[in-house]
Amino acid sequence: MARVIYQYRKLPVIREGVYPQFGGNLEFELYGFFEVCYHLKDWIKEDERYSTMDNVEKYIDSTPSLRICADLCNRLKHRRKNNRIRSQKAPGIFQISSTVSVGPKGFDSKTAIDSALVETERGNECCFALAKECVESWGKYLRENGIECNFP
Repeated sequence: MARVIYQYRKLPVIREGVYPQFGGNLEFELYGFFEVCYHLKDWIKEDERYSTMDNVEKYIDSTPSLRICADLCNRLKHRRKNNRIRSQKAPGIFQISSTVSVGPKGFDSKTAIDSALVETERGNECCFALAKECVESWGKYLRENGIECNFP
């Protein structure tokens, strides 16, 4: 659970700008969030402490943001549309618009995201808003199952 929050808390920093010497691949950072977010379900399923939470797959299927997250993760993992999608429509690829800023020294450039959209069953969505909704959905699920968490 901590990994999801860690990845989520990186998103505002990534949106504001990443210096290339510290990674700098914005699309990979977005993918990293959705991958970790979706795979929380595997940790829940495999952890003996949560053995009573056997409804996690049904929860994902009934929660639009997590359905989309699952499909994004699988599409990115397999590099093409997977045969089994959870959404009513397979999500598209990330459409990222970014700006590179160069500081006065010339070598202190950074890349910031102006917009990051993905086409989903609900239309074009902001990846950052979708990420927030995913985290909120996991928080709701965990609380409904008696798990205290620091999810929003």
